Amino acid sequence: MTGPLAGLRVIELAQYISGPFAGKLLADLGADVLKVESPSGDPMRRWEGGDADTSPQFAAYNRNKSGVVLDLKTDAGRDELTRLVATADVLIENFRPGVTARLGVGYPELERVNPRLIVCSITGFGPDGPYAGRPAYDTVISALSGMYSQTVPAGTMRPLGPAFSDLLSGMSAAQAVLAALHARQRTGRGEHVEVSMLGSVVDFLTEPVSTYLRTGEVSRPDSRPRRAQAFACVGSDGGAFVVHLSVPEKFWTGLLDVLERPDLAHDPRFASRENRVRQYDALDAVLKEITAARPREYWLRRLAAADIPHAALNGVDELLADPQVAHLALTEPVAEADGREVLQPRLSTVFHRSGAPGYRPAPPLAAGEAVAS
Repeated sequence: MTGPLAGLRVIELAQYISGPFAGKLLADLGADVLKVESPSGDPMRRWEGGDADTSPQFAAYNRNKSGVVLDLKTDAGRDELTRLVATADVLIENFRPGVTARLGVGYPELERVNPRLIVCSITGFGPDGPYAGRPAYDTVISALSGMYSQTVPAGTMRPLGPAFSDLLSGMSAAQAVLAALHARQRTGRGEHVEVSMLGSVVDFLTEPVSTYLRTGEVSRPDSRPRRAQAFACVGSDGGAFVVHLSVPEKFWTGLLDVLERPDLAHDPRFASRENRVRQYDALDAVLKEITAARPREYWLRRLAAADIPHAALNGVDELLADPQVAHLALTEPVAEADGREVLQPRLSTVFHRSGAPGYRPAPPLAAGEAVAS
């Protein structure tokens, strides 16, 4: 592997999303990540059902890794893990609290083998507390943390969107690992880093949480769009797009020119930004009524010419066909084990000195030597 983390050795004792995503982020930066699986494999392998060992979801979170099967309930499996740990820099695990200790591979045992090792433990609710032993999945944490209260419209009453808490905790874990590596350069010793899914989401929701602590205001899904003056409109062809007016008054006046509705500048409901925030629903209805008269591309051309912040509201299929996405080459062909080339999102960060990492498919189950007994 090339990239800024080339030469870094990472062991991943993780399954599903949070830990594998952290490992994938490090692998995409060039780290040598070894995924350790039980004989039955990561359940995400068969997420789509059937007998296939590599679901699209597993492939997405586990590319650029090598693999080995170890049964950590056996002496042979634990001995092999100990051998691997001796030369590793990082170990990532996302078991429930107490599992690694029961298996005899907790941080105290691993530190004795390798005092420079950084162990990153990802848990759902934290290492202790009243909920610590509960099973933690994205839906559970996204509900408890307040994430759904910011993303699910009132009355919808069903989980929506991506695996917020899994992905955010994976990002937090990768960030924590990099910080611990930096600290190790100064101290010469590793450490145990703990990341919780719950804490990662609360940290991510810093604006609504801080707003409540300071003002008592309880944010809703439309709270930030209202303050940011962000609107979604639909053209006559059914194509959706967004406009973000933010604070500068020039965007509001420019939008009126685009809409050919200068009279709205004199409407007392919209005479100031403060009024437009208070009258958000009324303004949203007016904008939707006007934009419904012309197709989306008509409005996008006019908004671009007027330098108004805007974008098509893309589905994933439209995203991949977008000219800016194509220009940035945000997908990369990855050769699968059967020889097929499949496009995947690539690392979007550009390193001008340390080079771009290569891309390898997710490892098949038992890709390395199996140690099960």
